[in-house]
Amino acid sequence: MQNNTLTPSDTGKVSNLKFDFKPEFDAVLPDAGHATSIPHPEILSQLLQQFAPLDFEATANPHNAENFKLNSKHYLVTAIETVLQLADVNNWSLCKNHDFIYLFNGTYWAELDKDIFQKFLGEAAEKMGVPKFSARFYLFREQLFKQFIATAYLPTPATNRDRVLVNLQNGTFEVSAHGTNLRPFDRSDFITYQLPFEYNPTAKAPIFEAYLNRVLPDKASQQVLAEYLGYVFIRHGSHTLKEEKALILYGTGANGKSVFFDVITSMFGRDNVSNYSLQSLTEEKGFYRAKISNKLVNYSSEINGKLETSIFKAMVSGEPVEACLKYGQPFSMTDYAKFIFNCNELPKDVEHTHAYFRRFLIIPFDVTIPQKEQDRELSYKIIRAELSGVFNWVLNGLNRLLHQKRFSECEAAQRAVEQYRIESDSVQMFLSEHEYSTSTTDMPLKDMFADYKTYCVESGFKACSLRTFAERLRNSGYQTERKNYGMSINAQKKLFV
Repeated sequence: MQNNTLTPSDTGKVSNLKFDFKPEFDAVLPDAGHATSIPHPEILSQLLQQFAPLDFEATANPHNAENFKLNSKHYLVTAIETVLQLADVNNWSLCKNHDFIYLFNGTYWAELDKDIFQKFLGEAAEKMGVPKFSARFYLFREQLFKQFIATAYLPTPATNRDRVLVNLQNGTFEVSAHGTNLRPFDRSDFITYQLPFEYNPTAKAPIFEAYLNRVLPDKASQQVLAEYLGYVFIRHGSHTLKEEKALILYGTGANGKSVFFDVITSMFGRDNVSNYSLQSLTEEKGFYRAKISNKLVNYSSEINGKLETSIFKAMVSGEPVEACLKYGQPFSMTDYAKFIFNCNELPKDVEHTHAYFRRFLIIPFDVTIPQKEQDRELSYKIIRAELSGVFNWVLNGLNRLLHQKRFSECEAAQRAVEQYRIESDSVQMFLSEHEYSTSTTDMPLKDMFADYKTYCVESGFKACSLRTFAERLRNSGYQTERKNYGMSINAQKKLFV
């Protein structure tokens, strides 16, 4: 059996220089709010330049105990502790939370690729004096990674649910019952994003406002849009608000939805937005769900397809849901993206309950822009010059939402949800188009059901079962009764003369 244990001779010619980290460093770390932000990919490279050879034996055996034998666990533990301490000295931090590795760059936490990080650990160990063929051996790197997980595990920090935090390039904007203020960055907030612009309270967005007035002239709809974008910043489980909504921008072609998508994606930051379909997010295994745990919003143009309604309702409500990265362990996901969808048509054959439909906030985009008025560079113009102003519009929506404790009243949105409730229900559509109504006389339920199935075939609906058909009729005010010829229903079809 091969022995992979490192011996003292494996260290080669290592100097007696000891990388001596002292507890006092924690007291003199610079305030995170004044840290110079370095892009996360560059930090690992900078860290590698700072490692110096260690005397592993002196570190592991400071009292020179007799018969001490240096082995692989001393290298693994010392190397990982050195990595973590050196990161802290630079006002950076590393941790493992759920199945993700995170790096704090002085302004926010970001997820690190596991393979890249494992390679970094091997290179760092080699810089510390671990022999090349050990430090580069895949099993040793795997052991380093496992040691990091054991040492640096960070439970999801408890957050103050009575405030809303928004991380920008010049600080963290805090909204609470005590007011608003822009304060320094704080690693304990465990914020995993940063908006790609600075907060500027005087910034305006005239081009964006003109665009919005053209494509969405209804002011109440504009207010709800701004409020929902502000709602994105409210963490699940917040004590400030629990609205349980997914935003749907609904309408066919040339109506401005794509411009809104471009601008809002840029405002949140491309890295903070995912684009998974609703079908993918509600699949049983939870691979895609795991990918939205570090995102602000999942903004997709795909909402059709089969979806697991119970998972959808749980996610929109911000409830803990099970997720799992490939080859990882399942975990309970509690803080994850909100949901926005652009669509030309809404899902059909869905659960017909109040609990399902109340989770939709549907904003109709029903103004078609003539081709001669379309500006192909409109998104670019807004993104280039007005993101800070767009954010102030969103911030006004957030403040309004927190003050009202609910979204603003919007007749257009209410009508859209009610219309969706009807049009997604093949039974309701059948009753409406065939002009059925309640009657004092009865007819065989099976005859009405046969008429319904023919309607579904001709209209492209998937017919529900006889049992569901009868249940939906009863929910609509009809009554069924068992008679000698079978089930009857008090319905009649309008006669045309």
